[in-house]
Amino acid sequence: MNTENHFAHLYSELSLNPDLPTLAERCKLLTEILLDCKSLPQTQPVCRCLGAYLEEVKSGLTESMRDFQVVEFEDEAEQPRQKEWLLEDTETKCDYCRALNHVLLVSHFDREMLPHLTGLLHDITHSMAADVAAPQRAETVIHIIS
Repeated sequence: MNTENHFAHLYSELSLNPDLPTLAERCKLLTEILLDCKSLPQTQPVCRCLGAYLEEVKSGLTESMRDFQVVEFEDEAEQPRQKEWLLEDTETKCDYCRALNHVLLVSHFDREMLPHLTGLLHDITHSMAADVAAPQRAETVIHIIS
């Protein structure tokens, strides 16, 4: 049973269906708040909220990957040489964020590890949000097939 999904209905902003960059920005803000948390009772409410937002980011990324597939051609007449999803690395970062958030939410760990775990979650979340704001595939000429 995924705990984060049960809390999504508590956050009214999520009912407005915010776009992916907005969701990613909220995740960044929540991880910045986590950096200031010094105990498990402080982290849990923030992690519940972050979990709900990360689930929405994951859904948004999944939807984006259905819409955009990157295909690189050597020559217009050739078959595709390489196929990949536009936000594949970003989806992996989102999964890492969800896993770390889950650890913070449900695990008992050494208090000395809290700043390291929240710092790692903060860094990965910021990297994911940067990907959503400006996908990293701009260095080559690509064709997007929907």
